[in-house]
Amino acid sequence: MPLNKLIQRASRILAVAAFAFGLTAGNATAADYVIPGTIGTSPTVMTNFVGAGSFLDNIQFTLGAIGAIGSSGTPINLSIGPLSILNMAFTGGSIYAGSIASPGAMVGSFTNSGGVLSFSGLLAPYGTYFASLAGTASGAYGGSYAFTIAAVPEPGQWLMFLAGIAMLGAMVHRRAA
Repeated sequence: MPLNKLIQRASRILAVAAFAFGLTAGNATAADYVIPGTIGTSPTVMTNFVGAGSFLDNIQFTLGAIGAIGSSGTPINLSIGPLSILNMAFTGGSIYAGSIASPGAMVGSFTNSGGVLSFSGLLAPYGTYFASLAGTASGAYGGSYAFTIAAVPEPGQWLMFLAGIAMLGAMVHRRAA
């Protein structure tokens, strides 16, 4: 085989090998997001795509009159046959007081159950907070997750509502009798 053909073949093999190793190399990424407005009782959902490697995302939010919240981070994984298109796993998550630019103390941690992060707790109403989510993505196109947060009405409000309905029912029953 001529020398120039051998050099061409070797350079192609090296190029393919370098490309393959480049695909497997992980990069650390960090991103900051701000959810506009205040968090109400209707769930606010934000989806995010992350590149392959480790990530740390900060998601800032502001509470309204209700300080009790429920929040979750759910991986969205996609495979076609043996090919993993999107794949990610959370390694942890925390809630901090203050803004991303001026963070305060940590006020809570997410629990990881079956790969899904979840947090429920009582925070000060009208406060600004941010969730810090960490994980790794290993799919061919990285990974994806959905972050959901909603204010949870206090049980006292629901009990008052149910008591009012019961009293209304009793009054209607007395009139009918």
